[in-house]
Amino acid sequence: MSRLPRVREALRRALRRAGWAGAAGGLLLAAAVALDQHAASSFAVRRAALGVERATLLRGGETAQPAHAGIDRETLRAFHDGFPPREALPALLSALQVQAEAHGVDIDRSDYRITDETGAPLQRVVLSLPVRAEFGALYGWLAELVASTPHVGVEAVSLRRNDARTGFVEGELRLLVFVRRTPA
Repeated sequence: MSRLPRVREALRRALRRAGWAGAAGGLLLAAAVALDQHAASSFAVRRAALGVERATLLRGGETAQPAHAGIDRETLRAFHDGFPPREALPALLSALQVQAEAHGVDIDRSDYRITDETGAPLQRVVLSLPVRAEFGALYGWLAELVASTPHVGVEAVSLRRNDARTGFVEGELRLLVFVRRTPA
């Protein structure tokens, strides 16, 4: 018996032994492979379109057609307009200080660094805040801060406790604040 008929016979026996569960599994496997191939090809098309748009924008051309990624330019512009303007930064920082004091969080000083966000009309403000507070108060302030101000995010929290029997902590917070860049 040659090799091909032996392989066919082995496959027939395996299918008979697998029964309906094996057939369902085989169909699910075939469907998963087909979906994966379809998704991979659509991602490749989308990636190529985004690459063309990026290259056009990097050359300085504003006439680039948006890649069909589900978001048009007007929606993106409206999203960016939802961020506070750069001129509001001093008031935002004062409001953060007042909110922290209302929760019983001591912030002696704050250092910040401003950088432009690449590819967006936004600026990233990185705030470094040394804090001292009861852990519950600090946790409450951070929870309220994140819930009430969507343009502020917590990047890093480093806390230490001098005495394990108390809830008082000291540490450093690093917050991110995003503001709209002032048009030049």
